[in-house]
Order: sequence, then C-alpha cells, then structure tokens
Amino acid sequence: MAQYHVTIDSELLQHLFLSDARDSGVSKLLESILNQILEAQA
Repeated sequence: MAQYHVTIDSELLQHLFLSDARDSGVSKLLESILNQILEAQA
C-alpha cells in the first residue's frame, strides 16, 4: 500500500465549503488529488 501527501491550496479548500459551489469544489479537489497522484507515479 502506498502513501501520498496531497497539497490542497486554501482557495480550493474554501471553495469546498461554499454551499452553492460544493459540487464543482469536490470535482476540483478530486482533479487536484488525482493529478498529484499521477505525477508521483510518473
């Protein structure tokens, strides 16, 4: 099992807590996490 350290910028984190933008915030969070994982594996 691998461990990854994921960095989340404050703007993205704030976006997650906005009720009207929660879905797009989660999408952006997942995109950021997946991109960082793919970069770590490359």
